[in-house]
Amino acid sequence: MTSSEVRHPGELRWETRLLAVVTGTLVALGIAVCYAAGSYRSDWFSEAEQQVGSAIVGGVLFLIVSRLDYRIWRRMARPIFYATLAGLGLIAMVAVLWRRAEAPGVIGVFFPYLNGSHRWIRAWEGGPQIQIAAIARVTLPVFVAAVAADLGRRIRDFRAGFVIVVRPVLAVALLVAIQPNLSMAILLTITGLTVAFVAGVRVSHLAMLGLPAVAGAAGMMLLSLERMDRLRAFLAPAVDCIPVQDQVCDSLIGFGNGGLFGLGFGRGTQKLGHLAYGYSDFILSIVGEEWGFLGVVFLVALFAIFCWMGFRIARTAPDLFGTALAGGLTAMVGIGGFMHAAVVTKLMPATGLTLPFISAGRVALIINLLAAGILVSIGRERGRSRRRRE
Repeated sequence: MTSSEVRHPGELRWETRLLAVVTGTLVALGIAVCYAAGSYRSDWFSEAEQQVGSAIVGGVLFLIVSRLDYRIWRRMARPIFYATLAGLGLIAMVAVLWRRAEAPGVIGVFFPYLNGSHRWIRAWEGGPQIQIAAIARVTLPVFVAAVAADLGRRIRDFRAGFVIVVRPVLAVALLVAIQPNLSMAILLTITGLTVAFVAGVRVSHLAMLGLPAVAGAAGMMLLSLERMDRLRAFLAPAVDCIPVQDQVCDSLIGFGNGGLFGLGFGRGTQKLGHLAYGYSDFILSIVGEEWGFLGVVFLVALFAIFCWMGFRIARTAPDLFGTALAGGLTAMVGIGGFMHAAVVTKLMPATGLTLPFISAGRVALIINLLAAGILVSIGRERGRSRRRRE
């Protein structure tokens, strides 16, 4: 028995507790920011009300999942992944057949066309919209981790391992990109490849995907006038606020208005018809304006602690499936937060990625809480698994 095996479970129990506390803090802050972001509207309570409802549902799910043995996800990996793949396939088919247009009749009811893309499914007219790509943020890493665990040492072989574990990642990324949703496709690709890397895929094999991935992303950007406009806006100096760049300019103005300590809760001005999607795609700018630089630093610190705890849990997980899954879910939250922050501060072209736990979004918040619950479950099972083996 090694010294690392003796340390479980008592000495590392604080990790799962801290992760749960950080998650709850992020959710509470998200509700507050959504309330502030919509406070100027006649239905000012709607964003916060939706966020509270999602937090309740996601919180219950978090508590249930965190008490389960995480190995149940390995048994469920294939059915939930293939169901997700089927949903993405249906959306991609609608996107191809009715490119940049609302699908006619009942098809348009079930597959709405919003903001220039087909990304959602709804069960009835006027019902809630579900973004299947958001669900893939959990089902994809679960499936890739399960496949990697089944492969074992063979994952280091190119044909018998790497190709098998990467195929589902590329399939999901392609279907999401067709919607089109390039930023989500990139996030899912990075998440899936992180799972593969943690599971033991050779770095040289991953590097082989670099050039094709960059070429594919560049091709999709060149074929879209909207994406080219976003790229030109990103490359333009920040002082030259051209129309397509208004969102980013207004975001930077928000950070400038906030200064060190911020204008105060609910007192921001950029949300007053200036900053589009301030409650979702640019919510960090709202935080910067109302809470100031110190508020943004506090929020970044919470995400850093979340990722620190997540990777510590991954490092000490009792099996390969737990290690790969914890690493992938942690990367999904961390990279999603980084990409959002990079957009609102003009460090990368504008995308449609929201800030995990903070931005408004029913399904997104529930999925993020589900991911956090799985991480806690992996952390809780470490000592129990080792005692069983002993």
